[in-house]
Amino acid sequence: MSTAQQLPGGIDLVEEDGVPVLRLHGEVDTTVVDAWNAAATPGAGTAEAVDLSGATFLDCRGLRLVIRQTERARRAGRLPELRRPSGTVRRMLEIAGAAPLFTAVC
Repeated sequence: MSTAQQLPGGIDLVEEDGVPVLRLHGEVDTTVVDAWNAAATPGAGTAEAVDLSGATFLDCRGLRLVIRQTERARRAGRLPELRRPSGTVRRMLEIAGAAPLFTAVC
């Protein structure tokens, strides 16, 4: 008998007021990113904003996903919004040098 692995966090792509938003919650680590990539539809949309209000942790794979999912907005000349990042997540973005890639919305 097998049991499904409980993931420490999750990722959803939702629409809020006509804007595609990547919503992260819990601990977004390698296992969560792998599950997201396995379930992703090829050619799926990208995000204009990232809601981090529910994220408690973001590892390097999670950060790479956030950057990749918002790349189209940057290429179009827009800085994607980071919505309500925790202090821990904000610090991780700063240490990685990724903070300038986003507009922070607290």
